[in-house]
Amino acid sequence: MYSIRTRLNLTIVTGMVIVLSVTAVFLYVLIARQIEAVFDSAMHDKTRAMISLIEMEDDASIEFDFTEEGTMSEFVDSEDLQYYQIWENGADVLLRSPSLGDADLPLAGARPGQTHYADVELADGRAGRLIEVNFLPRIEKEEVVWRAAEIGDDEWEREEPPEPRPLNLVYARERESLDETLLTIGLTIGGVIVIMIGLTALLIPRLVGGGLTPLSRLAGQVGDFDESRLDLRIPPDLEQSAEIEPMRRQFNHLLERLQSAFEREKRFSSNVAHELRTPLSELKTLAEVGAMVPEDPGQIREFFADVGEISKQMENIVITLLELARSDAGLLRTDPEDIHLVGYCDSIWQQAVNGDGFGKRLNNDIPADLVINTDREKLGMILTNLFVNAVSYSPDDAEIDINAVIQDQMVVLEVKNAAIDLKPEDIVHMKDRFWRKQNTPNEIGHSGLGLSLVDALARILRLDVNLQLDQQIFMVSISGLRPSIGN
Repeated sequence: MYSIRTRLNLTIVTGMVIVLSVTAVFLYVLIARQIEAVFDSAMHDKTRAMISLIEMEDDASIEFDFTEEGTMSEFVDSEDLQYYQIWENGADVLLRSPSLGDADLPLAGARPGQTHYADVELADGRAGRLIEVNFLPRIEKEEVVWRAAEIGDDEWEREEPPEPRPLNLVYARERESLDETLLTIGLTIGGVIVIMIGLTALLIPRLVGGGLTPLSRLAGQVGDFDESRLDLRIPPDLEQSAEIEPMRRQFNHLLERLQSAFEREKRFSSNVAHELRTPLSELKTLAEVGAMVPEDPGQIREFFADVGEISKQMENIVITLLELARSDAGLLRTDPEDIHLVGYCDSIWQQAVNGDGFGKRLNNDIPADLVINTDREKLGMILTNLFVNAVSYSPDDAEIDINAVIQDQMVVLEVKNAAIDLKPEDIVHMKDRFWRKQNTPNEIGHSGLGLSLVDALARILRLDVNLQLDQQIFMVSISGLRPSIGN
């Protein structure tokens, strides 16, 4: 068993840690790149300034117009000591800063127009960063020089300026200030994230606890219910959340179904006791009468005949209850087979009335060639109950009609009979267990379970049972019967 509260706390805090950590890394990387770009840009500007002070003379010599002692003292003696070195053709060292002494800066050999950045360890052991630029020095003068040609004094020849040679300038400085800035930014972001995570860890349990308060209140309300208080309902709350409201409604619906089920069980127990009490009382009476006339053979024979009828009635009740219980438990299975419907209905009629139909007969209007495919035994139980009910609850000398029609490629079986004292409001109760119309003649051992069993068996066969009353003609229609494939 786990706690929703604890799981929510851990999930939310863990999610916040992941999100904030990713955000912190993203911000640090973004800011670090910007700061490094600014640092490199400053170094690039420094090299451009130095290059602008380097020029080539007419005699092709290189002149450096800056002095470390004056404008560039950072290359001689400074707390922020810096370094530079200039090569010609990538091999000959033309100039190095006094801060280097005899040491050399690393040369990557950048091509003309290229700029190269790299981290390096400076001559004094500090962490540093360098920039290497390959460039062409500017020409100091562009004066045209004329000289007399050997071929004549009147002819002159222009002397071209010297061709500039590519130089490599490497400039380096410490990067401790950059690293300190990045460290400060990283610690600041990390500290803010840690504080936010700490505040989140403190606030989330309170917020989650407050959010789960409606659940706790609902649990408290549910705890007040027991089997003796199923008529109670959880009242709506004006401040009820959208998530809790469906739970409240569904729980109230569950209580309604439970209350209905408990009431049905109570009625069922009461009805079973009532139905069995009568035959048991009759058996007791017969036993007492039999004890009073033990030597009268006629009385004894009548006694055993009555005992047999009462036992049969009790057996029918028990069998019907067992079938209903098996149906409710889903234990009944179907075994479909082809059935010639008209002859089958005639045979079920003979078995149902057993020669005692109170002068009533069956009008079988089912087409002679109609064959259906369904479970023979269960359909027989359905028809038996319908025929017995029709005989018992119809007027004397009434006719029972049965016919079948095809609707939407399915067979609809209809059983009709005239009804006695049946009202439209009775239809809704006729499928209820142990429901019977009072003061009905011709009741031959009825327990009020017939139509309940018919409805249960029909559901197993995937059939629909519909009850109708039209001008005192009661009709039961069973739809969904499948005609045989070869029919």
